[in-house]
Amino acid sequence: MEKPPLVVIIGDSGTGKSSLLETLPPDRTVIINTENKPLPMRNFSQFKNFYITDWKALSNMLDKLATPEMKEKYDYVVMDSFTSTVEIVNRYCDKVYNGYEVWAKYNDMITDVIIKMKKLDMQCFMIALPEQKAEQFGETKSYARIKGKELKYGFLEKEVAIVLFTNPDYDQDTGEMKNVYMEYMPNKRNSAKAPRGMFDKQPTNDALFIANKIKEYYNVQS
Repeated sequence: MEKPPLVVIIGDSGTGKSSLLETLPPDRTVIINTENKPLPMRNFSQFKNFYITDWKALSNMLDKLATPEMKEKYDYVVMDSFTSTVEIVNRYCDKVYNGYEVWAKYNDMITDVIIKMKKLDMQCFMIALPEQKAEQFGETKSYARIKGKELKYGFLEKEVAIVLFTNPDYDQDTGEMKNVYMEYMPNKRNSAKAPRGMFDKQPTNDALFIANKIKEYYNVQS
């Protein structure tokens, strides 16, 4: 395998999705910041942040990251977040297209974003909020949040090999979050997944550890 696979990180706000990135080397990491706000990590200002709020800038950024110059300069790319990226695409399509074409173009553009991220030579992470789907017997299952009936509930997960869900550990007495683990095995509550044998236990929210596990598993050369 010539390059590492795209990783999707899903979790509610405040459960450690963004803070897992602080272990990545800031000088070798690009953050596609579609949330347009500082991320909750101590070394945030040291990272190369591109604040992007419109489709054309996003598309140009993804194309730029595919150039040899950027491949040489950076090892990691983070999209924070995929959820807000979906909103950017949605706003653009509503403004430019009409009728059925709005959703047809929207579907194509979301797919294009995912494909471009998957093709990058760097280790890439996509951060996303969850959305629950009602299942049988009153249970719910979480998927990456995305608009459009053709894309909801599992489209992003089908496009990638690794989907990790944040699993916070709270202190029983104070209710404070003590640690964050990443669920990597699917169950009736979420759509997590990872290749068998990649992890032998739930990793903590440490992006560099996860990236190194992926390199080790696929024997990806740095």
